[in-house]
Amino acid sequence: MSKEPDTLMLVGFMGAGKTTVGKEIARQHHSKFIDIDSEIEREAGMSIRAIFQEYGESGFRDLETKVLANVQTFDGIVATGGGVVEREDNMAILHESPATVIYLHGNLESTIGRLLIEGQRPLLEEKSAAEFFRLWAQRDPKYQSVANFMVETIGKTPERIAAEIVALFSSNEDELALLQLRSEIDAFDRQIFGVIEKRMQTVEAVAKYKEKFGMPTVQQGRMTKMRKLLKYDFENSEDVTDDMIDKIMAILTDAAINKENKQLKR
Repeated sequence: MSKEPDTLMLVGFMGAGKTTVGKEIARQHHSKFIDIDSEIEREAGMSIRAIFQEYGESGFRDLETKVLANVQTFDGIVATGGGVVEREDNMAILHESPATVIYLHGNLESTIGRLLIEGQRPLLEEKSAAEFFRLWAQRDPKYQSVANFMVETIGKTPERIAAEIVALFSSNEDELALLQLRSEIDAFDRQIFGVIEKRMQTVEAVAKYKEKFGMPTVQQGRMTKMRKLLKYDFENSEDVTDDMIDKIMAILTDAAINKENKQLKR
């Protein structure tokens, strides 16, 4: 896709970073930017929260459909609302849109964390955790169906995400699939190291118990058993080999032992 689109439309769950990333793309690419929620507020003359309180979700969606239809030929970046895929009319508009639609895909854990920090999402206040999860599961395939491209956002800064999207439009057709796959790999790498960080935090808690009960830092029997269990779990995998398990567990074990010894001053 060497030709740059006139309209670039971002879709994704609430809290995915559509507005922040959209503004960053506009900055990097010297483009204009609009946010559909802001346009809805301008159209209604009141805040999103007030629209929900006064007219309910149905009234809000009516305005959303009207604004969405009006921005299809906007020359720049458009950030949509998280619930834009809730209506069939909106889905039809996005499917037939002349814009290039990009799905900012993250995970539920990081999204909820951002939403709790923001604390200004009407739907988040109205729905239980279970309902929120179901909403996430229902919307994900809809975002995928309307998107031309999907960009992974997990563990990435808005600047990094924007740079990846800008790169899409300076690439030829043969490079696009590779760029998307690399985006996924980058996200997986960040998840892996995020889990390792949590593992090391747990190691710190374990060290306190060992200190309290006078236990040795190294418990070789437990680690040997763990490796055997991992090898059993992945015995049919061509990618996760016994040698890989041994090497990775050796690195993690050494790091944990060093951390515990330092903490316990042994």
